[in-house]
Amino acid sequence: MEYMQPDTDRIRYVETDLSFLEGSPLHFVCGIYLVCVRGVCEVSTGAETFRLCDETELIFLSGTLLQRLSASPDFKARMLLIPKDVFLKAMLPIDTPYLNYADSHPCYTHTPDVRSRMTWKQVCVWMDAARMLFSGTYRTQYPELLEFDYLQGFLIWLFGTIPEKIGREPHLTRQQHICRQFLQLIREYGQKEHSAAFYAGKLCISPRYLHRASTSCLGGKSPKQLIEGQLLAEAKVLLNDMSLTVTEIAELLHFPDQSYLTRFFKRHTGMSPRQYRQKR
Repeated sequence: MEYMQPDTDRIRYVETDLSFLEGSPLHFVCGIYLVCVRGVCEVSTGAETFRLCDETELIFLSGTLLQRLSASPDFKARMLLIPKDVFLKAMLPIDTPYLNYADSHPCYTHTPDVRSRMTWKQVCVWMDAARMLFSGTYRTQYPELLEFDYLQGFLIWLFGTIPEKIGREPHLTRQQHICRQFLQLIREYGQKEHSAAFYAGKLCISPRYLHRASTSCLGGKSPKQLIEGQLLAEAKVLLNDMSLTVTEIAELLHFPDQSYLTRFFKRHTGMSPRQYRQKR
């Protein structure tokens, strides 16, 4: 099984079946941009699940927790790992609406129409350039300038594809829009905020309305179930770091103490954090 570090100090291009994310999630510090070129794969960010099929893009510019749930034998993806400092420099001239759109719409599958076919071909050209520049033994005297120029050009091009993607999206109801924002907030705050009231406050709605929207639009799942799903995934990531004690992990996840974490983890997995580590 391949292995990948959750962060990088340079842009990296890899071709992968995401098998290193099977069985246990990984929390990427760097940004990731991934396109599926063959097969089918389901991945989870903790609270949310995405289905990747041919010609699907998945983008998390500020990093994310990610786990492979299942994949067809022929699944293959092309992936860019983007250091945070390079991204912050490259994004300066780019409008905030693009970043907001990328945060709330991380997954997009191309359609059969002519314009989308052309956009997909262009995606592949950008990834071909990344393979040439950021994999293998390619060397240059100006690596920082090359990374900056490539990433800024790529992000500006991605910004230009937003009108096409918006035009293909079905109209969202107010509840569906709230649920998208809710899931985005869970990805951002799930490690430390465990209360549905916190997220309702962020969304300027009541906890009761958030519960109604969530159970209606997210497969019957309540806010509590989604928050705990994210929290469980975050706990598994930290438990894979053997330098951390269970007590330290409880503090990082804002549990009152270790016993609360142990009860929570055992309720969801049937084993204690220490038993999980031994099994891993």
